[in-house]
Amino acid sequence: MNPEERLKKAFDFSADLTKQLITLATGIIALTITFSHDFLHSPDRAPKGLAYAAWGFFLFSVAAGIMALSALTGNLDARDKKKPLTIYAPNVMLFSISQFLSFGVGLLLTVIFGARSF
Repeated sequence: MNPEERLKKAFDFSADLTKQLITLATGIIALTITFSHDFLHSPDRAPKGLAYAAWGFFLFSVAAGIMALSALTGNLDARDKKKPLTIYAPNVMLFSISQFLSFGVGLLLTVIFGARSF
């Protein structure tokens, strides 16, 4: 595989992974909100703060993912054509790492919330 094809695949895989995390985060938010009436309205059963915090982290993950996709797109058509293309550009890395970390924290909070709800 030539270097140009590898770079194209790297951008494609990076974008696909970012989109997958956006989809998972929005799906988890939608699913938990759909069933929130079962656990948020009972005063003693569930620690509501965990659910709200998890939603916040998932929402931040979605926003960071959208920014990562924007950064990838911007890097593909950069004004400075002399700079080498890479998925490891600082702007992409900042948003990608933010997306991964916030998704992970949101997922962890969701699992803790679920465990404490029983």
